Formats: sequence, structure tokens, C-alpha cells
Amino acid sequence: MKKIINIDNVIIFLFSIVGLILRVYFINNIPTKQLFDFQTYYDVANNIYNNLGFTLDNTPIAFQGMGYSTLLGYYFRIVGDNSEILAKYLNVFMSMMTIYIVYYIVRKMTKKRVIIYVSTILTIFLPSHIAYCNAIGTEVMSAFLLSFFIAIQITDFNCKIKYPVLGAVIGVMALTKPFFLAYPILVALVLWLKSKNLKDTLKILLVTTAFMILIISPWTYRNYKKFGRIIPISYNSGFNLYINNNENNTHGGWQSMTDIYTDKELDEKIKTHMSKVNNNIKLASDIELDFKPAAIKWIKENPLEFLKLGVIRIDSTYFDGTWDIDSWTMNGYREELEKKIGIKAIRYTNFLRSSFDIVTITISSFGLMFIILNFIKILLSIFIKRKKIDYLISIPFLNLSYISLVYFVYEGQPRYNFIVLFLLIIATSIIIDKYVEKSK
Repeated sequence: MKKIINIDNVIIFLFSIVGLILRVYFINNIPTKQLFDFQTYYDVANNIYNNLGFTLDNTPIAFQGMGYSTLLGYYFRIVGDNSEILAKYLNVFMSMMTIYIVYYIVRKMTKKRVIIYVSTILTIFLPSHIAYCNAIGTEVMSAFLLSFFIAIQITDFNCKIKYPVLGAVIGVMALTKPFFLAYPILVALVLWLKSKNLKDTLKILLVTTAFMILIISPWTYRNYKKFGRIIPISYNSGFNLYINNNENNTHGGWQSMTDIYTDKELDEKIKTHMSKVNNNIKLASDIELDFKPAAIKWIKENPLEFLKLGVIRIDSTYFDGTWDIDSWTMNGYREELEKKIGIKAIRYTNFLRSSFDIVTITISSFGLMFIILNFIKILLSIFIKRKKIDYLISIPFLNLSYISLVYFVYEGQPRYNFIVLFLLIIATSIIIDKYVEKSK
């Protein structure tokens, strides 16, 4: 006779309620200002709410993926209010859904309770997962979509439905984060590692790609009508590539327009582009046409320097602590506390920051260890037909590797690790489980 109540489900549910309380408390009591990209997401969503379309300063924009601002704008319309706190409540909802999806994922991939409990409980209580509910940006939504995508990927049901759905989900993911455009390749690779059926693998690659294109094509067409050229998702890839890869960049991260290296010819082109949009880089849709070739040229001519910047970017993303939590999710709280209390407040917030750093750097270290330990195994399996890899290894490995490669090439900073934190946690739990088994 089957158990009516699964004790694991009850325990995880009770922990998740505590996680919900923490998230709601955080967004209601910890003030923060929405800065830079976060403010842009909010401004565009407000314009959608006010029937002004996907615009910024009354001008069509495609600087960022349209997914998050569009969802937020129509959510504002449904509830009839565009206040920041409602945007944060939407984040809480998606964050909670991510918890339950991660629980589902690990239960589908393994029966080992160490992996199930460590993965889910860390996802519930990880500081970044709580804090980023306070930021109006793509982080929480992207992690939710990625976990949802993986949950579908590992679930067995009718392939005629499964892979079109996966392709459609990838399309939504790409509209939120354009680097997901390559994800049909990961779907195919995961299938190949598990089944070693080349015919099915190629078929799945074509199906998921086709449905992804079907989802993004209306937005691509809109961009063509607005900007006069084919822009699949956004026009900031060339901009990001150059500001992070130019002669003056020493840290592999964002630079202001005044700090990047330009020769006389490029400088004139930049001035021409910027003069058309009142010096608002986010509206300069064609500047990437000059930036991207310049970035590629510099990378080709300076491969060693590019390699150095890539390593710095990986370090900045995974091993530079959690200063992003301070900067993006509780900047107002720190300012208020320091004014009221002074030295003790600074010591307290530094203590919080150090505690968060230790947790995040620890799971990042385990994630790196997971990649290193499984690299040869995955590489051999790609080329050796008889050597198969199950989901528990391939899913964390391939997702972590691909997204890290994107950061290696483009930009690194701590908030970019958010989307893969739950994968780092799963990788950590797998290593802990292996240690527990060996110590028995």
C-alpha cells in the first residue's frame, strides 16, 4: 500500500514556507534603489503598462531581451498597478516555483536523499535567492525558466509534444537572455550522451531549433520593422563584446564609454551613433555594427590578453564574493543603517557580506571541482558511442560549462552567477553524496 503522505514532501514544503517568509520579509523591509539595467527593465515595463509599447524615452528599444519587461508590463496591467513592490512579489512567486522545480529535478535524477535534501534546502535558503527577489531584473525569471526547461528535459513523455515544447521554452528563455539561442545544441548533446542515437539526436536538434525560431520570430520581425535590419533578440551583444574586450580593459568587466580604447576612425563612428540618440547608449541600435568587428579584431590579434580577461571574468563571476547583493538588492538598507548606527552597522553589514561570500564561493568551488572531475568523462562520451552519461552528470555539467563559456567571452560579475546557482548547488550535493558514501 502506497504511503498517503510522503515525508520528504512534507519536510521540503515546511522548509519552503520558511523560505517564503524570508523572501517576503526581505522585499518588504530591506530598501534598495533600482539602478542601471534594473531601472531600465522597470521603465520599459511601465511603458508597456501605460500602452506606450516596448520603448524607452518614447523610443523603440531592443537593448535588452524583451522577455522580462514584457512579462512585468502585462502583469502590471492585469493587477492594475505598476508599483515596485508588485514586481518584487512576482519575483517571490517565481523564486518559490524554482524551489519546487529543483526539488522535482533532483528527485527525477536520483533517489539519493543527501542530494535531494542538500540541493533543495540550499536553494531555499541561499542568500542570493532570497535577496534578488528585491531586484527588478531578469535574474529570478531566468533561473526559473532554466529550471523549468531542465524539468521538461528530464521528464519522459510523448516526444512529439516534449521537444516542440522544449523548443518553445528555449525561445522564451532566449527572449529573456539572448545567449540561450544556442540551447537546442545542449538539448541534442544531452540526448546523445544518454541514448547515443544519432538519428534521434539530429531530429531533436532540428525540432527544438524550429520551435525556438517560431517563438522568437515575431520579435525579430518587430526589430526589423523598427531598426531596419535583422536583430534576432537584442542589439547589445556587439556593444558588450567590445567594452569587455578592448585594449584598455584590465578587469574583464563593464567600462564606461569614456574609458574604452578607440582609434580616430572608431571614435568618429561612435560620435555619429551617439549624436542620433542624445548620447543614450541603450538607444544606439547600430553601434554594435562597429563595435563587434572591432572586438573580434582585437581578440584575434591579442589571444593571450583575451584569455587573461576570460579567466578574470570567470573569477569575478564565481569567486569574487557577493558584493552584488549589497549593490543591487539592499543598497538603500546599508545607507540607512550606516546613517543611524554608524560603525556597528558597517561591521554588521560586512559580517553579512562575509557570510554570504563564504557560502557562495564554497558552492562555486564545488561546481568547479564537479566540472574538472567530469570533464574527461564527458569528452570521451561525446566521441565514444558505447560510453553513456546519465542526466545527473550531463545536465549540471553542460549547463554550467556553456553559461560559463558565455561569461568567459563577454562579461563577468557576481550577479551573473545567479542563473546557475541552483546547478552549482546540485553539483555540490553530488560531491557531498560521494564523500558520504566513501566515508561509510
